[in-house]
Amino acid sequence: MLLYILAIAGGCVGLYYGGDLLLKGATTIGTKLGWSAAIIGFVLVSLGTSAPELFVSAGAAIQGYGDMAAGNVVGSNVVNLAIVLGLGALIIPLSIDRAIKVHQLPLMIVLTLLGYFFLIDGHLGRSEGLILFLSAFASVLWAMRVDGPPPDMEEALGTSVSEAKSQSYGRSGLQVLGGILLLIIGAEGLIWGGVGLAQIFGVPDAVIALTVTSIGTGLPEITATVLAVARRDSAMAVGNVVGSNLLNIGLVLGMSGMIAPIDSGGVGNLPLMTMVLLSLLLALLAWFPGYISRLAGGALLSSFVVYTVLLLR
Repeated sequence: MLLYILAIAGGCVGLYYGGDLLLKGATTIGTKLGWSAAIIGFVLVSLGTSAPELFVSAGAAIQGYGDMAAGNVVGSNVVNLAIVLGLGALIIPLSIDRAIKVHQLPLMIVLTLLGYFFLIDGHLGRSEGLILFLSAFASVLWAMRVDGPPPDMEEALGTSVSEAKSQSYGRSGLQVLGGILLLIIGAEGLIWGGVGLAQIFGVPDAVIALTVTSIGTGLPEITATVLAVARRDSAMAVGNVVGSNLLNIGLVLGMSGMIAPIDSGGVGNLPLMTMVLLSLLLALLAWFPGYISRLAGGALLSSFVVYTVLLLR
């Protein structure tokens, strides 16, 4: 059992640093090539935080672990909504600005509902995966056109434009390759350890994916949100979760389904309904009262505890 736990822990470390390396290398190359701030800020930053989920779910789908592929996406979205936002709101109340309410949240809700309806029958085919992928692609393009680049893009990327331009293509390429390699190794560690623990404790793969694996792949979102809250940047804290959930359903689940059809009957209705209800709750809080209070944050964290207990019954 210790070996499986170490594999999960090592997998989480590999996913975290792999996503960070991939993001830094890709944004540096994008800056040197003269890509717009909107493309770098929206697309690459969002892809960087969703890379762990993508590698784990795609790897699980290829190996025939459909419950883990789908459970990782659904579980990550629940973790983002309940733990990430709940923890952030406990530190400071999170205000939700108009751009998120009017543009980004509705897109997230639409993708979440699509994911629910595609997974409720326990199977995600290639055509459904393609629909999710194209929906996410169109959503990102529309958000970039309507909202423009985030005002603090350089802070979000963790590097300045001048630093990026001074770095060589060779070093940036090595960062990208190193990040991908760490993501592959980390994903394999998480999948192998998760399946092993599920066999030892006699629980379905889906339960491990919905809890342990999803928290591991959610580390970049947790870190980004805590850092944003520390800067008292509510817009980035909430926007990071909304964008990540949108891409998890559209990009991660969509691409995984396109690579290999997913049989996800073990995920069940409880996680899917929890994901939908928490998404709708966030939309409700966005309009009434327009922020996530500490009380609401505590309720979100408590909901994850109840959800986990119900899963393990």
